Amino acid sequence: MITAVLLAAGESRRMGDFKQLLRLGEKTFVEHCVDQLLSSGIGELIVVTGYRESDVRHALGDRPVRFAHNADYRLGMASSIKCGIRAASEKARAFLIALVDQPQIQAETIRHLIQVFDQGQARIVIPRYDGRNGHPILLDEKLRDEILNMSAEDGLRQVVRAHESETQRIDVSSRAVIDDCDLPEDYDRLLSS
Repeated sequence: MITAVLLAAGESRRMGDFKQLLRLGEKTFVEHCVDQLLSSGIGELIVVTGYRESDVRHALGDRPVRFAHNADYRLGMASSIKCGIRAASEKARAFLIALVDQPQIQAETIRHLIQVFDQGQARIVIPRYDGRNGHPILLDEKLRDEILNMSAEDGLRQVVRAHESETQRIDVSSRAVIDDCDLPEDYDRLLSS
């Protein structure tokens, strides 16, 4: 089983608005992300909440997700990743770490990452567009302890560096893997694309 961990805990300070609930068409960012993850064939989806937890839960309605509340969300992304990994099923064979500020990631991209992982030649699979590494990242369950012990400053970069020879970067045709929406101008660009 693949467990997806969607990071949706932050305050979106640079955006100036709560990006989890920003609208893209008929849905919010968090709804887009969850719907694509659910349709990709993953076995479990954990949404890590923090700031405005009840609003995120309300937006997702009765979608079949599990929530993990990160009370330490102000400590940054690494704390949310750890929160999600701790909540993951013991049956997980890999973790897909996804970002709520990438609402255009398609299920097809996620399925491609899983297919590459299933070939068994890599412990870490990273999508790449135009030579740039992106998200979501897929990590073998055997790296669970390393993820839980990674530093707040380096986060997943620390884990990837330690397993560079076991990391596979795959080129994808969608720039959505490198486009994250952090600033108001990013959102404007997204709406006009």
